Order: sequence, then structure tokens, then C-alpha cells
Amino acid sequence: MDFSREFLDELEERAKLRGLEHLVETIECDMGRLDWNPESIDLLWSEGAAYNLTFKGALKAWRPLMAANGIAVISEINYFTSEVPESVRVYWQNAYPAIGSESENAKHANSSGFGILGIHRLPSKAWWDNYYGPLRENIDACKHSQDSVMQTVIRETEEETKLFEAHAKHYGYSFYIMKAV
Repeated sequence: MDFSREFLDELEERAKLRGLEHLVETIECDMGRLDWNPESIDLLWSEGAAYNLTFKGALKAWRPLMAANGIAVISEINYFTSEVPESVRVYWQNAYPAIGSESENAKHANSSGFGILGIHRLPSKAWWDNYYGPLRENIDACKHSQDSVMQTVIRETEEETKLFEAHAKHYGYSFYIMKAV
């Protein structure tokens, strides 16, 4: 499920290339406004998408759709420690004011009708290999652009990259493995 037809088309093409197209059904829609039947999802997997609704908002929107004892695996950006450097706190309060700690997110899950089965942090190496590394390559390809919007995006991305490089031990993505209770 995605709001972007382009992403769904790519998924369908990759599934077809692997002979898995019969196992994949794509749905183009807004994940915050699903009109599915209550208790109709046995397994929900969301990587990075809850961010668009906020973690608390995603839990509120998706919990009624979960079957009894259904499993939800949702990743979310969060602080790893209570002692967050001021530069990190300021950056994330501007970029994503809903950011919280793992313990705060666990409380949100519990109050939304989920029991926490586990919380697992995404290693910083995954950020470099799959996110910041490709971003740096794109920046290098676009750095001579005369477009002011592109230059703003490049500056903001470089700022974020430097912040993560210096403070990866303080924040990152965690996967919340939860059971609908």
C-alpha cells in the first residue's frame, strides 16, 4: 500500500521479475484513511511510513483494523537516550516535532491497544548503506544545479547527514513489534 502509483508500479515489476506477482496485491491509497473492515489485518508491516502520520497517529488509525492477537511491526524515528544533545533536539523538533523516546513510544503503543513484544534498533550501518550513502551520491550528481530549491534540499540533507554522523548513538529508527490486545 502506498500513496504513490510509481512506487507501487516498481514493486509490481520487481515481483514479476522474481515470479512472485501472484503473491503481491498493491493498493494505492492514503494509509491514514483506510476504510477496511475492523479487525481485518492479521499482520501489519510498516517501515518508515508511520512517520507520515506520527507514531501515535498511526497506532490510532491502524489499531481498529488489527485482528485479535494480530501482529504489527512498525518502525519509527526516536531518541535512544534521555540525554539528547541540544543540537539533535533542536533539529528534530523542527523536522519532526512528534519524535519521542523508545519508552514514550512503547507507552503510546500500550495505550493504543498494543502489547510490546520487542523493540529492535535499526543499526546505523543500515542508514549509511541504504539511506545516507545513496543520498550522498544523488547530492554529488546534483550539486552543480542552479535551482535554488535543489540547493536548499542539498544543504538540509548535508546538515542531517552530519548530525547523524556525529550523534547516531542518540537517535535512529527502532522497530516496534507489537501484538493487538
